[in-house]
Amino acid sequence: MKSPEFITHGTSSVQDAEKIQNEGFKAEEGRATVSADLIYSFEWATDESKRKGSKSKTEIEDGETGRMIIMSVPEEQHIGYAVHTDVEIDDETKSISGYSSKYVSGRKQFAIYEESDIVNRRRNIEQYKTELAELQSQIRNLCERYNIDYTLIQTRDDFWRATNSLESSQKVNIRREGENIYDQMKAKRKLAEPEVLLPQENILMSVVPTEDLGNLLTELKLKIEAVEKVDIESFVDSIAQIISKNKDNFIASGVDTREIIGNLVESTIETEVMNLIRSLAGDVKRAQGYKVYNRGTDEVKEKEVNIEELVQKLERIQAIVSDDNFDIGMENLNRYIKKNIKRLLNELKED
Repeated sequence: MKSPEFITHGTSSVQDAEKIQNEGFKAEEGRATVSADLIYSFEWATDESKRKGSKSKTEIEDGETGRMIIMSVPEEQHIGYAVHTDVEIDDETKSISGYSSKYVSGRKQFAIYEESDIVNRRRNIEQYKTELAELQSQIRNLCERYNIDYTLIQTRDDFWRATNSLESSQKVNIRREGENIYDQMKAKRKLAEPEVLLPQENILMSVVPTEDLGNLLTELKLKIEAVEKVDIESFVDSIAQIISKNKDNFIASGVDTREIIGNLVESTIETEVMNLIRSLAGDVKRAQGYKVYNRGTDEVKEKEVNIEELVQKLERIQAIVSDDNFDIGMENLNRYIKKNIKRLLNELKED
């Protein structure tokens, strides 16, 4: 996959957007913080419920909408799938484990990396996160041994305060063990949660998610879901015009709005198409009797799949893409959709 040239980040706070605009975009390397999908960015800027997935502590007012931050990617940085987005398919046990939800929406939630070998870097960060979680488990087990309520322990200071009521000998022992673990956690966290900074000069736009823009992006999404031809030039012209005319938007000096939006509209279509195919692939596996787990192997992602309706849906899409005049607007996507719909339909009918 080619690293995107432009990316976007939806904030739910105007204050957060202004901070990014003035200081650059700071993120955790490997964490899902950026996207190449304008539709997804718009959702993040307008849906307050998505804020629970953000690490921002900024207060937002009732009804406040955020901003869509559009950035260029520096040559020394790279964009790819975030950590914990893989799945493993076991045909023998008919199970899919890993991170099924994140896998389906993987291209919607990209991460920034400092190294070009993203796969290897991602694996390393995932391992460090696993080791950090194991250290956190050691703190939990230590608290349980001394009858301390672990749910009250968020930081090292919390742990220290919680041990005050213990007898002197117990206090010495638990603090010695705890401090050793926390020292290890501090060192491991630097490896598991490294920071990256996308410089201020790479912040190209801060866009207000207006109703007009939302309507256009909704129309685009519906066309993709229906596998209809997308008039890319028309969408690019309309979106660029809305952004350029809104005086509340920040647009960096010298920026060619239409060129950037053209790039992002194409990457949005690619992302939404891949999301559609991956979602259908998951439904086919469920129809074949596979259990689909999410976030490891302990949580089954339940979803009822009507096999007859799924076959009809795949056949409908196949009929559309098999037409000689079919063209979703990008030749590479035409081939991708045709190939995968045929494969999924064959898998479902052969089962």
